[in-house]
Amino acid sequence: MDVTIRPIRPEDKALLKWGLDHLSEATIQKRFLSPKPRFTAGELRYLTEVDGHDHVALVAIDPDGDLVAVGRWVRLAGDPATAEIAIVVADPLHGQGLGTKLGYELVEEAVRHGITRFTATTAGDNRAAHALLAKLAERLDRRCADLDLAPLGSELDLVRAAS
Repeated sequence: MDVTIRPIRPEDKALLKWGLDHLSEATIQKRFLSPKPRFTAGELRYLTEVDGHDHVALVAIDPDGDLVAVGRWVRLAGDPATAEIAIVVADPLHGQGLGTKLGYELVEEAVRHGITRFTATTAGDNRAAHALLAKLAERLDRRCADLDLAPLGSELDLVRAAS
């Protein structure tokens, strides 16, 4: 899969709207845990105007210039070593490793910014998300151990929403 992964930019608002319009209802439900017909102007600002330190977001763009995945983490205000992580991949690319690739890039950014732990909210029956998050937690553990940032290792908390 030939994609370019780069940080999200404020001018990506239209790209993000387009991406949401091209997700299936099932994928939207899995990502947002409810229907999401559109982003509000405030949500688009929040999702695209990130600071790159406490809120990091990456996009994957295909050769046609289409948005095919978005991943982000947001540092928790009360626990600066922990960030909530979320990833969504376009339906035709599910199961091809793009979520893992994007997630590993997010892990590298997290380590650079002192994040040693991820938390995530996902549906209890979303096994693909659980498997991906477990891979990312393992990768974060290894990266933190390599840098001696987390002597006790890092963790991933999964908060499972009611299905």
